[in-house]
Amino acid sequence: MCRFRQGCVGERGRVALVTGASGFIGSPVVEQLIARGWRVRCLVRKSSVLKWIPTDDVTLINGDIGVPGEDLERAVKGVSVVFHLAGLTSATSDLAYSAVNVEGTRNVINAMHAASPRALMIFCSSQAAGGPADGVRPINETDKSSPVSAYGRSKLTAERVVEESGLDHAIIRPCAVYGPRDTDILAAFKLAAYGLALRVAAVGQRLSLVHVEDLARGFVQAAEREGRGRYYMTDGMGHTWESVSEHIARAVGKKPYVLSVPTSVADVISKAERLRATVFGGKPLLTPDRITELMQSDWTCDDTYARLDLDYESTISLPDGIKSTADWYRAQGWLTR
Repeated sequence: MCRFRQGCVGERGRVALVTGASGFIGSPVVEQLIARGWRVRCLVRKSSVLKWIPTDDVTLINGDIGVPGEDLERAVKGVSVVFHLAGLTSATSDLAYSAVNVEGTRNVINAMHAASPRALMIFCSSQAAGGPADGVRPINETDKSSPVSAYGRSKLTAERVVEESGLDHAIIRPCAVYGPRDTDILAAFKLAAYGLALRVAAVGQRLSLVHVEDLARGFVQAAEREGRGRYYMTDGMGHTWESVSEHIARAVGKKPYVLSVPTSVADVISKAERLRATVFGGKPLLTPDRITELMQSDWTCDDTYARLDLDYESTISLPDGIKSTADWYRAQGWLTR
């Protein structure tokens, strides 16, 4: 029996709310939902930039996950699925992570209990919630979670709020995500255009990555397959830091000079950047916590469970994904060299 209250898979009745809809991950999820016949509501703040949202094809609802009450209840009322993707990835204090990632999630859950208790929640967590792998094998869903950063701890706490909510839910733990519209990895492309690659971790650091388009399809697949529990999603490969840097350099037509940054220097830079963001506002590009994450030797994860349970698949290889991302940056004028 189909569990969607507004209609079974493939019918017009499927209604989704997407929080964080204007973001790097949220906007491709919105596009995937529309392409697959869903009716989509987007929760956006009055300050949100809407350039990536196809506004003619969605219903915009003004609201903020940090503010409980009527706006959130109105947003979730009558939906089949809530894709809770809004979150804070970089902050100047641990309290800021908790306020958005934990309490914001609690506010969405309370609104669902009040207005749409049978809806499915698809929650965007992070590999940071699980922590790094042990260097023997990639981390998977059965391993103990051991986050090494305030961001990771906030996401793990939010996961537990979701798990204890009594709502039907699936928790997605993306690995490092890249692709068009991403402003974080853009810095690596800009440095590569000048022939530089900055290394913080030891040689041979291992990474899992996923292109944002594959991840967006995975989120929608989790809803349509009525996923339950926790899932990692990757491109199915393990990569070294060196290979990722080489692909970025090749995409910008440069041979990189690798500059190893001592931990002490990186720490000073990150503290200065955090101070800048505190004084002048904005998102800190680098924090001490982020340095701790960057120093870990193995950030690989295993997405077998998602492939078996959700029929998730990745279609974009790292070389193709890096090249298309560089091309997109150039087309937008974000990368000029």
